[in-house]
Amino acid sequence: MGQYWLGAAEGVTFTPSGENTAFTDFAETVPAEMTEHSRTMDAGVFEIIGKGVFQIFGYALSALTVVVGDDGLILIDPPEDVEKGKRQLVELRKISDLPIKAILYSHWHTDHNAGVKAFITQEQADSGEVLVIAHRDFMANIIANSISGDGPIIAVRADYSLGSLLEVGAEGRVNGGLGPDFIMETMSLVTPNTLVDDRLELTVAGVRMEIFWAPSEAIDEIVTWFPDLGVLQSAEVIQGESFPNLHSIRGSRYRDPQAWFKSIDKNLRPLPADFMVPSHGRPLAGRTEVAKVLTDYRDAISYVYDQTLRHINKGFLPDDLVEKVVLPETLSSSEWLGDFYGGVPHSVRQIYFGELGWFNADPTTLAPLNIRVSSQHYIDLIGGREAVQEAAQAAADAGDHQWAAELISHLVRTDPTDQPARLLKASALRTLGYGTPNSNWRNFYLTAARELDGTIDYSLAIQINAPDQIAAMPGSALLESLRFRVDPEKAAGIVSAGVHVADTGENVGLILRNGILEATTSIPQDASFVVSVPKQVVAGMVFLDPVAVLGKAVEGGAASFTAGGIDEAAAFFAHFDTRSEEKIALADR
Repeated sequence: MGQYWLGAAEGVTFTPSGENTAFTDFAETVPAEMTEHSRTMDAGVFEIIGKGVFQIFGYALSALTVVVGDDGLILIDPPEDVEKGKRQLVELRKISDLPIKAILYSHWHTDHNAGVKAFITQEQADSGEVLVIAHRDFMANIIANSISGDGPIIAVRADYSLGSLLEVGAEGRVNGGLGPDFIMETMSLVTPNTLVDDRLELTVAGVRMEIFWAPSEAIDEIVTWFPDLGVLQSAEVIQGESFPNLHSIRGSRYRDPQAWFKSIDKNLRPLPADFMVPSHGRPLAGRTEVAKVLTDYRDAISYVYDQTLRHINKGFLPDDLVEKVVLPETLSSSEWLGDFYGGVPHSVRQIYFGELGWFNADPTTLAPLNIRVSSQHYIDLIGGREAVQEAAQAAADAGDHQWAAELISHLVRTDPTDQPARLLKASALRTLGYGTPNSNWRNFYLTAARELDGTIDYSLAIQINAPDQIAAMPGSALLESLRFRVDPEKAAGIVSAGVHVADTGENVGLILRNGILEATTSIPQDASFVVSVPKQVVAGMVFLDPVAVLGKAVEGGAASFTAGGIDEAAAFFAHFDTRSEEKIALADR
């Protein structure tokens, strides 16, 4: 295990306590630096000596920070599922048998909260026995990124970037980039009872904490400073021992690089931190070492953003920017800026689109041909499908696998059933994947290859709509998510409905007009039907067949209509897409 985490001040010990679930063998299909990165992920417990601060590391993608107070424990960032949380709990109880007094979620991403019920219950939070601390927008972001908006397609893309559909091994998933592995089993959620705006100071179990809002990797990111201990819990503002993920290739809203490095400047660098404990990556000791890592990290973000804008202002386009913007050696050599998770090339492209939008100022791209139409034109120009296949094979034989993949994509795109073309593209992508140390890139290449050659196992897909997390969401939010399934061709005229969520007391109006759904907080006077149901039935209406769920609930006495009936409900829900279990293909486009 590398020793640089000790820093000049030392003061940190590591006690191994579990297996390393990353792939740690050297292999021809894994870049050596990626294997070395895996070997830093042994499971165990770091202790900040004399501070009562521990990091339970290597049991999940995120590491659990533990602070031992006078009469209780403070935990920061439970892992991605309850099973990993239970394994962390075993190590926690070796540290202390004191009760848990507070849990902090540093932000809404599931690897920082979904294992919480290994440690506490919702009842403990509701009673105030345990403080559950998060940013004010935490629950809104949980809702927006799971049941609303682009949640379904993000889930598919996450399976590709996280490698969920790959096995751990030389030809599959190697590590999680930020941690040894990332596979979610039972996901849970306890809703916060203590909210942070810009800043919150409080004392828990005799431990003073200053919590700051630091928008960065997530818009609701919070960091925690323990002033009496000299310990900074940097959350994911410092995103482990890798260049930060300024853009997630699974898909994300624009992560403003300026906001990110200015959060470091405002809330992290001014602190006299003797130790830094991130939510990903190992602890860092020594005030000088902490200051240098914070400086290098913010400088790397600033460099990529500033130089991208510099070259944008010279008229360069994304393909050019990727070649122009490369970290200087003084930054690229930092052990905290490796190419393991985030990456400069895809960050540069996102900065271009985030700042200027999709239009590259060439008017021929204002109304381009459909990509399948243009692919057919290229096939015709090259001389037909056989000529394209031969040219792509020749490129692959010459070692130019990127060009081979680009060429053969024209065949796959225009005829997804062309098996020789699919196999050649799969081979090219697999070779590209074996050559990159970046876990997200590797996983995307290899998963797409399996999609193309038919060896993909969709049964391993992440299930983002976990029952326990759905149970923590308001019924109104669940029903409003139907907005994204309105079929405007079926939704002519105006029709409305009303739902009373019996166990939460919510009244929700659903009004269809102009091809949109408006959710209101009152029942419309002209509702075609009004039904009273518990939130569990509401969830069934959203995620299953709403008419069948309502019919069964009425028969069982769990639901009752106060206006209209099942026929009116069936007519209303006929305006929406039904939920499909068909898998979305990503690699044949």
